[in-house]
Amino acid sequence: MVKIIFCDLDDTLLQPKTKDITYQDQQSIKRWLKCGHIFALATARHHSFLNNITDKLCDYDFDCIGWNGAEIYMNHEVVRLYPFSSYELNELYQKMSKYKSMLKVTNTENMYIFGEIGSYPYQLFCNEHNKNQKIYPYPLEEYLRNEKYPIIHINYIFTTPQEAFQFSKVYHNVFQDSLLQCQVTSPTSFDITMPIATKEQGIQTYLQINDIPIEDVAVIGDSQNDIGMMKLVQNSFCMAHGDKKAQRAAARIVDSVSAAIEYLLEEIS
Repeated sequence: MVKIIFCDLDDTLLQPKTKDITYQDQQSIKRWLKCGHIFALATARHHSFLNNITDKLCDYDFDCIGWNGAEIYMNHEVVRLYPFSSYELNELYQKMSKYKSMLKVTNTENMYIFGEIGSYPYQLFCNEHNKNQKIYPYPLEEYLRNEKYPIIHINYIFTTPQEAFQFSKVYHNVFQDSLLQCQVTSPTSFDITMPIATKEQGIQTYLQINDIPIEDVAVIGDSQNDIGMMKLVQNSFCMAHGDKKAQRAAARIVDSVSAAIEYLLEEIS
């Protein structure tokens, strides 16, 4: 019987344009929690992001597989972190310097640092960030000279799928023997993570810590970096507007998080 749901944030629980949660999804989450079950997040963002962007669920502090598995947050504290070493970060930055204007990284204090101030990613995130989000006011090159906190998440963001495709070709040619992972998060976005930092591995670690069997788990997502966790469990859901590869990996296609939760509640009853 499913007792815990791991849910992606962007374009799954959070609406693509408003970055908010629908009323129906809010009510279904509350019903799920009232049954004594667990609702956790599995996201490329920091664990604090949900409550920072909405007041609809501010009474809840969800456990979270954050930064695509580089962070495990539970019971109001971070219990695992898998940051990059300075060597790995510098090597990536130098060898892919051609694409530094498309680069955004996040340190362990959840501060955003950009390859170039005023770049496309900089404008994108400055427009959406909330008052609690910290942004480093200088380019990444300066941060690397005065680094205080390790980098835990690396994101390349492009304006077109064609630019992203070209980056992917160059990256895999340069780092063909690297242990780092390059995951597609959208047609114009890539995440670079440590080998251990995947949503599926983060979920497995969470389950081991809490002694929860894999049979008790359901997952909800929409993109290619959700495929691993979809293949991990039998009860997997992909959004109807999601990536086609993710849809093929999921057991069921749904129009909303609410639809997935209501299906599971009906199965349990």
